[in-house]
This record gives sequence, structure tokens and C-alpha cells, in this order.
Amino acid sequence: TNPQLGDGLGAALSEAPWANAESKLRELRLDGTGLGPAAGAGLAELLRSSRSLEKLVLNNNPELGDGLGAALSEAPWANAESKLRELQLDGTGLGPAAGAGLAELLRSSRSLELLDLDQNPGL
Repeated sequence: TNPQLGDGLGAALSEAPWANAESKLRELRLDGTGLGPAAGAGLAELLRSSRSLEKLVLNNNPELGDGLGAALSEAPWANAESKLRELQLDGTGLGPAAGAGLAELLRSSRSLELLDLDQNPGL
């Protein structure tokens, strides 16, 4: 874990070329990196654009909270090209505001097999 990465990393995510057809990124682990609410936009772009990502680990970033909730509600879970199978959100500070995004995820995702929401007492 590297808690110093924080929201700078989140901003970088929004500028990365995720929609590149040649991108082969299948797994991204950002657990314990100090991501906060401002990282939501970058995560939304990642989830919206990636065609190859199968596993995203955001565990132990308790400051993500509502920023992550917004990202979840903006991601196109019905995207037929999405390959996301595993989304780990353990200890990400999710609260009631994330409910709509999570509901849409569970309703629409065609590929998700595992959703980890442990240690989010605000849900």
C-alpha cells in the first residue's frame, strides 16, 4: 500500500487512454493508496472506457466515499463490452449516496461475478 498516491492518482486515471483498443490491462489494484473523493471522476472514466479490465481492487481507501458512489452511478454497466468480473470495495467509506450506483451495477452488469462491500458501515 502507498497512502501518499491519493487523489493525484485519481486525476491521472481520468487522463489515461483506457478506451485504447490495444489496452490489455486486466487487473488494477489500488488498495490502500489514499484515494479520496476527488478520485471519483477518474474512476468513473476508467469504468466507462476500459474494454479489458476484469478486476478492480479499491480496498482500504476510506476517503473515497461519495466520490466513489458518484463514479458507480456514472459507469455504463450495461456496456456489452465491459469485462469487469470482480469489484472489491472493502473499506471504501461507501454510504447511502452510493446506493443508486450499486443498484444500477447489480441490475445491469452482464459480467460481474464478485462485489465486495465489507467494512462499509454506512451502507
